[in-house]
Amino acid sequence: MEIVLFIIGIVVSGLISWFITDRYYRKSLENQANEASKQMNTLIELAKSETETRKQLLVQKKIEESIEEYRRAGTPVRVIDTYTDLSNEEKADLLDLVLLRVKGRKAKNNKYRPI
Repeated sequence: MEIVLFIIGIVVSGLISWFITDRYYRKSLENQANEASKQMNTLIELAKSETETRKQLLVQKKIEESIEEYRRAGTPVRVIDTYTDLSNEEKADLLDLVLLRVKGRKAKNNKYRPI
């Protein structure tokens, strides 16, 4: 009888240990997943911020190149034509912006903006 109770005690304590270990393990996995998710969201936000910063720097570089071309050739159109990544509306805005900075007014006839 003592052996049976001893074996039952071992089995019960083993089941209790397994249950507690399993609960802590699952909770630990959940905490790891939550922390990884937070870190990924932070990295995504940083990447978005970096991308936006690079876009703004690229726009500034295009403006500077266009102003330089205007001073050299009297018109920034040839440089603006080389920006294949811009739509016609963006090219029109760039031309207006460059002329505003150089001449103080927008283009009278903006070839990128149909009338």
